[in-house]
Amino acid sequence: MREESPREDQVERPLPAQAEVVIVGAGFAGLATAYELAARGIEAVVLEAEAIPGFHASGRNAAIARRLIEEPAVASLAVRGLERLRSLPSEVPLFKQTGGLLLGDEVLIARLHEVARATPALADEVRRMSPDEARALVPALVGADFDAALFLAGDGVVDIHALLSVLAAPARARTFYKTRVEAIRVEAGRVTAVETDRGTIACRVVVDAAGFQANRVAALAGLGPLPFLPVRRHLFVTAPTDRVAVGAPWVWEGTSRPGIGGWYFRPEGAGLLLCACDQTAWGEHDPIDPPVDPSAKESLADKFFRALPELRDVRPGRGWAGLRILTPDDRFVIGPDPRVDGFVWVAGLGGHGMTTSCGVGELGAMAAMGEPLPAPYRTAFDPGRFLAVTTSSRGVLPSGLPS
Repeated sequence: MREESPREDQVERPLPAQAEVVIVGAGFAGLATAYELAARGIEAVVLEAEAIPGFHASGRNAAIARRLIEEPAVASLAVRGLERLRSLPSEVPLFKQTGGLLLGDEVLIARLHEVARATPALADEVRRMSPDEARALVPALVGADFDAALFLAGDGVVDIHALLSVLAAPARARTFYKTRVEAIRVEAGRVTAVETDRGTIACRVVVDAAGFQANRVAALAGLGPLPFLPVRRHLFVTAPTDRVAVGAPWVWEGTSRPGIGGWYFRPEGAGLLLCACDQTAWGEHDPIDPPVDPSAKESLADKFFRALPELRDVRPGRGWAGLRILTPDDRFVIGPDPRVDGFVWVAGLGGHGMTTSCGVGELGAMAAMGEPLPAPYRTAFDPGRFLAVTTSSRGVLPSGLPS
């Protein structure tokens, strides 16, 4: 369930006249950055246009904690992020360790295995499995077509809304909902203030953690857009089924096989959460709150019918859609913008924002305080890497428009 809306008296509190750091966006990226700044003694102001934290992508993901990711820098941060997440103080469990099973063809599995071997904390944990071993672990995979699998016992599922609540706690008194940023003042090449529909806050640093709206926020500071590619993805939950045991590992098939493509599932209550790994490009003029495509349920059912014979009688029920913000190189955008002093990006998390959130927060806080990010993140996530680029492997220009 979503966290309850803030009380009206909280919403109407006056904005402070000044702050050292203003963070735009109260999703995982913004709240984790505020959390880490608070740990360093910096009371950042967080501004959120919606009435609750994590209203969009952060609150609509699959809750899967997956650390083994093809991009090595992201995998490294996922390891760090989940380690930090598990240490957060919480009255309720934030993480349930179920294990995770990655399936694919030999090329994909070999590539992922290489990343695992090069990533501390994964090298000794990852276990390669034959198709028969994977099917013995998750019988619902009988009849599924894949060449090999990798099992990570330390992966699992996160309580999304409990995590958002924990991350929001330190900045709660300085978080303002239903507050829209209308302008960012820049004088002599440096951020000096943020103007909102409720007043102006003088500040030294603005952290752009606005997700789908990150380029809109940057434009308010006079900055041209970075090549983000927002895509819509659907998730559906089935009725109760005994085909997959409660507490079983999540399963993710990542190979784009002709006629099938990627998919994943995990137990959700007594049923299953299903995803067809669909990605529909979402433009800046499309709704920020994407509706469910009426054809998505039928497409997902058809994909799972063909890919998983053991689940042919399991049908998707209620569903929802969320946005994933991709980049051309599948790496995050975290760090200072070289064009305006005091403007920091924490964006483009590509669907991995939950697992990496606590690591992202550490990097965002370092960037906000003017500290260099550690290797490999300094280069891998540098916003400046896109400024001289004219084309990309995804065919997206720095203007954010398809080529």
